[in-house]
Amino acid sequence: MTVTLSASEWGDLGSRYHLTPSDDGLPADRFIVSSELLDRDKCESYLDQLAAEIGSPSRRVTASMLAKRYAFLTVAPVLYAMTVMDKGLELAPSHCRLVSPSDSEYLQSHSRFPHLSLDGWNVTEPEAGKRAEWRDQVMRQLFEEHLTPLFHSLSIVGQVPRAVLWENAMVRIIPLYEDGLEDEEDPFILMRLHDDFKFITEKASPSLFGERRNPLKMFIRGKSTDQTGKQAAYKRKTCCFYDEMSPECCRACPKPVS
Repeated sequence: MTVTLSASEWGDLGSRYHLTPSDDGLPADRFIVSSELLDRDKCESYLDQLAAEIGSPSRRVTASMLAKRYAFLTVAPVLYAMTVMDKGLELAPSHCRLVSPSDSEYLQSHSRFPHLSLDGWNVTEPEAGKRAEWRDQVMRQLFEEHLTPLFHSLSIVGQVPRAVLWENAMVRIIPLYEDGLEDEEDPFILMRLHDDFKFITEKASPSLFGERRNPLKMFIRGKSTDQTGKQAAYKRKTCCFYDEMSPECCRACPKPVS
């Protein structure tokens, strides 16, 4: 039987992560297929154009901001679907388009950053008793086959340490699981939230990422609380350079407040 996402599931992903299953008619003057960013010349050209759109002063800053945006558009919805819906959403780089809106009225109320439009996808479900093997495949497709090659390209072209790019992904993963643990009431989803988060960030084999080590493990922190007793906000170990294009730092900035 063919596995699909329901209209309500697509709606959930769309409202949370701006993920659309096809061209949604938003005004746009250009797009780039994600797989094209693996080509150095095309990646350089795209970063330079994106820099002008978002007000970035350098390729380094632009590459970091794109990585953070891309993780929001791909990593967060794929992991959300995996854990909350128990469905695997496979997004091949050749079927993902980064679309840059051009309409001035649209841009007044929406992000200057690109959104993701899908020209194709595949949905899977775990077989009975084989969720661990299925989860490995979902992660391998997301990271080793998709995100890691892109991060390698952005790191080279933008001269950004890969650790910065991976922490850009981590800051998209943590809210999904930590906020979910606070808000979710379904015991089965709660169990998956806990188990999947621990697996992704600590136990997953480096081979699922196509790296020599799990690139997320170094960003795991000990539990700490704020004055109200709630989990304290995540503080980065690396700087994403957001402050170089903005008068303020990002909320997770590791730099001391002056």
